[in-house]
Amino acid sequence: MFEREPIVGTMTAQVAKIVGMRIVSGEFAPGDVLPVESELCAAYGVSRTTIREAIKQLASKRLIEVTPKIGTRVLPFSDWNLLDRDVLAWRLHAQFDSKIVEDIFEMRICFEPRASFLAARHGSDEAFEHIERRYRELATAYTQSAERGTYDIRAAADANLEFHLAIIAVSQNGMFITIGNAIKAALRVSSEMMQRQAAEPSEDLALHDAVRHHIVSRQADAAAAAMTRLLQSSRDRMLRYTVKP
Repeated sequence: MFEREPIVGTMTAQVAKIVGMRIVSGEFAPGDVLPVESELCAAYGVSRTTIREAIKQLASKRLIEVTPKIGTRVLPFSDWNLLDRDVLAWRLHAQFDSKIVEDIFEMRICFEPRASFLAARHGSDEAFEHIERRYRELATAYTQSAERGTYDIRAAADANLEFHLAIIAVSQNGMFITIGNAIKAALRVSSEMMQRQAAEPSEDLALHDAVRHHIVSRQADAAAAAMTRLLQSSRDRMLRYTVKP
């Protein structure tokens, strides 16, 4: 029997989050059968209806499968919907290690340089001004922090996220835009982690500036190369501060 945990907000969503976190952290391993309904009700102090709805949510994310006579079984990692916003967020908070950092950046390096290439090739003057504006917001977040003598991690992380999403949007590739929206949780958390380790924000800003410059100058190949350098630098910095799984 589990100790009762406090439930806040929407009960179904909170129960799904708690159980989901226990799954992605490995507490409930693939092949494990979850406790029966009555035990989960007692553990979280909620009704059977709430538990059933939470189980449906987790099943829709392919974390679990409900099978007659067997019960609710945790599915293998390969079955999980890894681009689901909740699954990404739970993994990032429960298991932020070198493997997930490498996974995130491998994915980003696969499509963000190409998005930068397409943005430089197809972007309109109005679209370029949007990228310029996002870059200025990023530069302002860095500059104001330096002037105050304190580094506003959240402001810098949000500005970083919006800069990257702007480039993806300007690429005009619908698949890239869909992926960008799907992995916002991963981008936001990784941006915050990067800003925490930004010993020299000016160096990071220079890498972003190179991406901006080549895109608005319509230098497609150079824009792709600049984005690759930026992502590789961010990945290497984060790996220095994460533990191996």
